[in-house]
Amino acid sequence: MRYTLIELVQRILESMDSDEVSDISGTPESLAVANIIKECYYNIISSLDLPEHKGIFQLDASGDSAKPVLMTLPSNALDVLTLQYNTNTVADPTWYPLEYKPLEEFIPIIASNDTSDTSVGTMTSSINGGIFTFKYRKDRAPLFYTSADDRTIIFDSYDSDVDSTLQKVKTLCYGGILPTFELSNTYIPDLDARQFQLLLQDAKAQSFIELKQVPNPTAERKARKNEILAQRTKDAVDTRTALEKIRRYGR
Repeated sequence: MRYTLIELVQRILESMDSDEVSDISGTPESLAVANIIKECYYNIISSLDLPEHKGIFQLDASGDSAKPVLMTLPSNALDVLTLQYNTNTVADPTWYPLEYKPLEEFIPIIASNDTSDTSVGTMTSSINGGIFTFKYRKDRAPLFYTSADDRTIIFDSYDSDVDSTLQKVKTLCYGGILPTFELSNTYIPDLDARQFQLLLQDAKAQSFIELKQVPNPTAERKARKNEILAQRTKDAVDTRTALEKIRRYGR
């Protein structure tokens, strides 16, 4: 069963023998409980690596012709698991999978570019307080990418005959996306129904510690039990192969 935020707050307040509320901001204590739920929610999604918080998104373009092969992760993106670039028109895309290279492998690739070649350009970028120069090709779509700080993405090339920089609308990324938690009565946290007991018990245990200064061993045990269960049942769609579903018996 899934609960709205006010329902979660009310259940926790009831277990703490606190005043009843009809709004999460009805009392300082109810608002504090709502914020504890929010904290527990983000702890859960970071620890469980839930599939429902993965999806497709686009990178943000630099918009700067002096930095044509630099892009950045949007603020709600946690990571990039795969990255493709459209080598055709937006209306008729041809998605080409790009290969990630660790920085120590990416640098030798771009260092081999000869700046006397008119098809080679350079750009500078500030990384960890230093200014670095990167060489890139400007006669073809990108093949490789890397990152030095987990937010800035640097590519090996772009096609200057087509665009002035790499384009946001031509990127297709798959990775983790940070959901937004709303402090409103009707908000329903983005979790499967099976994970709501984990959120409820985890928030209840933390509320007792922070607001009542006493532990709630029952809630702590239930939270631990539901965490183990959530790890096993976090995939709503069974992604196992037929072979993986076959039960194997030992002697």
